[in-house]
Amino acid sequence: MNFRDLGDLMVMTLRNPAQGVAMLRGLDLSMAERWLMLVLAVCLSTLLAGLARQLFPPSTEDALSAFLSVPMWLAVLQFGAMIVSAVVITVIGRAFGGHGTFEDAILLIAWVELILVGLQAMQIVLMLIMPGSAALMSMVAFGISVYLTISMTKALHGFESVAKVTLGFIGTVFVLGFVLSVIAAAFGIFPEVAP
Repeated sequence: MNFRDLGDLMVMTLRNPAQGVAMLRGLDLSMAERWLMLVLAVCLSTLLAGLARQLFPPSTEDALSAFLSVPMWLAVLQFGAMIVSAVVITVIGRAFGGHGTFEDAILLIAWVELILVGLQAMQIVLMLIMPGSAALMSMVAFGISVYLTISMTKALHGFESVAKVTLGFIGTVFVLGFVLSVIAAAFGIFPEVAP
């Protein structure tokens, strides 16, 4: 598979996530290759985050942003979050009658992250050319992330209803957000809130 094939697969995934899932499964990647894909996505994302931080240093820094400014911690956090996401997608999907596997969930999470890495690179370039576009690009990337996660989870498990998958996604985000806030509180990691 060359860069042109990757580009075609990316476009196909954005246009028709179910077909993108079928094509990814058709690659028949080994589990080691899927883990390698995940590690590559994390490394590229961490490198781009570090580059963005050097080019556009934050005006203020709280405990959370200071923690995330260390590349190793950011990479570990991203890697852990992706594994947790794959487990959650697999377990919750199967609890509702889906038939997706953890192996395929890892593949899809890694692929979505690689697509987001491409958007992250575009965001950095746009910020250099048009600094005011950063917020817009962030919203676009967030929207694409949610769209792909919901659509590919639906295809992964063979679900028919987008609405049910969306409700499951929203509920899971709230539960995970609560759990992560409790963990952050236990370690004393809080974003500072202006009075």
